[in-house]
Amino acid sequence: MTKTEMDIRLTKIFSSAAIALVAADKRAVCKQLKQFDKEARARGFHALAGEACQMRWQLVAELQQAKSVRDCGGVHETGDRHGHL
Repeated sequence: MTKTEMDIRLTKIFSSAAIALVAADKRAVCKQLKQFDKEARARGFHALAGEACQMRWQLVAELQQAKSVRDCGGVHETGDRHGHL
Protein backbone atom coordinates (compact mmCIF):
# COMPACT_ATOMS: atom_id res chain seq x y z
CA MET A 1 0.00 0.00 0.00
CA THR A 2 1.40 3.41 -0.94
CA LYS A 3 1.69 6.40 1.38
CA THR A 4 -1.14 8.12 -0.51
CA GLU A 5 -3.38 5.10 -0.03
CA MET A 6 -2.48 5.03 3.65
CA ASP A 7 -3.25 8.78 3.90
CA ILE A 8 -6.66 8.20 2.35
CA ARG A 9 -7.35 5.28 4.66
CA LEU A 10 -6.36 7.29 7.73
CA THR A 11 -8.59 10.17 6.59
CA LYS A 12 -11.53 7.76 6.38
CA ILE A 13 -10.77 6.41 9.84
CA PHE A 14 -10.46 9.96 11.21
CA SER A 15 -13.88 10.74 9.73
CA SER A 16 -15.24 7.76 11.63
CA ALA A 17 -13.44 8.98 14.73
CA ALA A 18 -15.00 12.43 14.41
CA ILE A 19 -18.42 10.81 14.24
CA ALA A 20 -17.52 8.54 17.16
CA LEU A 21 -16.68 11.56 19.30
CA VAL A 22 -20.41 12.29 19.44
CA ALA A 23 -21.67 8.72 19.07
CA ALA A 24 -21.38 5.49 20.99
CA ASP A 25 -19.15 3.75 18.44
CA LYS A 26 -15.81 4.77 19.97
CA ARG A 27 -14.66 1.19 20.63
CA ALA A 28 -14.99 0.14 17.00
CA VAL A 29 -13.06 3.20 15.83
CA CYS A 30 -10.36 2.52 18.45
CA LYS A 31 -9.94 -0.97 17.04
CA GLN A 32 -9.65 0.43 13.49
CA LEU A 33 -7.08 2.98 14.61
CA LYS A 34 -5.06 0.35 16.47
CA GLN A 35 -5.00 -1.90 13.39
CA PHE A 36 -4.05 1.03 11.15
CA ASP A 37 -1.25 2.00 13.56
CA LYS A 38 0.14 -1.53 13.44
CA GLU A 39 0.00 -1.73 9.63
CA ALA A 40 1.40 1.76 9.09
CA ARG A 41 4.38 1.08 11.37
CA ALA A 42 5.03 -2.22 9.59
CA ARG A 43 5.18 -0.32 6.28
CA GLY A 44 7.44 2.38 7.71
CA PHE A 45 4.81 5.15 7.76
CA HIS A 46 5.61 6.21 11.31
CA ALA A 47 4.11 9.71 11.06
CA LEU A 48 0.75 8.31 9.94
CA ALA A 49 0.93 5.66 12.64
CA GLY A 50 1.58 8.39 15.20
CA GLU A 51 -1.47 10.34 14.09
CA ALA A 52 -3.64 7.24 14.35
CA CYS A 53 -2.20 6.42 17.76
CA GLN A 54 -2.84 9.94 19.05
CA MET A 55 -6.48 9.89 17.91
CA ARG A 56 -6.93 6.42 19.40
CA TRP A 57 -5.67 7.49 22.81
CA GLN A 58 -7.96 10.51 22.73
CA LEU A 59 -10.92 8.20 22.19
CA VAL A 60 -9.65 5.78 24.86
CA ALA A 61 -9.46 8.66 27.35
CA GLU A 62 -13.03 9.64 26.53
CA LEU A 63 -14.20 6.04 26.95
CA GLN A 64 -12.46 5.82 30.33
CA GLN A 65 -13.95 9.12 31.43
CA ALA A 66 -17.45 8.02 30.39
CA LYS A 67 -16.96 4.71 32.20
CA SER A 68 -15.89 6.41 35.42
CA VAL A 69 -18.93 8.71 35.25
CA ARG A 70 -21.19 5.68 34.73
CA ASP A 71 -19.50 3.75 37.55
CA CYS A 72 -19.98 6.68 39.91
CA GLY A 73 -23.54 7.22 38.80
CA GLY A 74 -22.58 10.56 37.31
CA VAL A 75 -22.93 12.30 40.68
CA HIS A 76 -20.14 13.57 42.91
CA GLU A 77 -20.29 12.66 46.59
CA THR A 78 -20.70 16.33 47.44
CA GLY A 79 -23.73 16.98 45.27
CA ASP A 80 -24.90 16.75 41.70
CA ARG A 81 -22.73 15.77 38.73
CA HIS A 82 -21.21 19.25 38.69
CA GLY A 83 -20.26 19.16 42.38
CA HIS A 84 -23.07 21.51 43.44
CA LEU A 85 -24.90 20.84 46.69
